[in-house]
Amino acid sequence: MQIGQLIRSLRKENNLSMSDLAQKLDISQASISRIESGIQEANYALLSEICEQFGLTLSSFFLLLENKVDTTIKIPQDKSLLQSENIDDELFNIIKNLSEEQKKGLYVLLLPYIR
Repeated sequence: MQIGQLIRSLRKENNLSMSDLAQKLDISQASISRIESGIQEANYALLSEICEQFGLTLSSFFLLLENKVDTTIKIPQDKSLLQSENIDDELFNIIKNLSEEQKKGLYVLLLPYIR
């Protein structure tokens, strides 16, 4: 399932029209349409606002997106794994095992921090 498809599904489950949701988010109906159709991506801030409208956390949104696949990150208790080179390896392993949609979600999440 794509991010836009999930937003559309949540909107319909909550009996909201595109214009209703757009008004709540203070964006245009056309933007909602482009996001739902996958033409436009939602940035982190907008995705956070969308989740808030549906009473979801970003984590629960992405769990729904991945059909409830357990994506919980377990923090190792071993302090040696927290060293810089081990963190890089761990992050690389986590990222390479993500689906394309999860990678896109992670990218959207991290984008504000890398600019």
